[in-house]
Amino acid sequence: MDWAALKSKRVRAAYDAETRDLFVKFPGSAPVKHADIPPHVYQNLLETDDPHFYYKYYIAPCRVSQAHRQPVSVASYAVKLVLLLAACSLLMATGLDQDRGGTFEESELRSN
Repeated sequence: MDWAALKSKRVRAAYDAETRDLFVKFPGSAPVKHADIPPHVYQNLLETDDPHFYYKYYIAPCRVSQAHRQPVSVASYAVKLVLLLAACSLLMATGLDQDRGGTFEESELRSN
């Protein structure tokens, strides 16, 4: 990957057109990855007279830091689903006829 010098002497940028990943390197820090950046945004970054402003307002909000992202756990989604279903069941059980303790007579069910 080739690093391009921007109109600011301190900032460098590299772009992978296949994955649409943009890497921006500031002095004294590791490169920052930005995912799914359109080619025209990278081109504008190269051509702007104020790359810091352009970066801060147009690119920085879509920052992706791979080192700090946690893998999505299927188990966490399963636990949330079980809790949601338990809450729904509890709400439905307490929403039955309060006068009879939540039960219906067989004759009442057949008449409907």
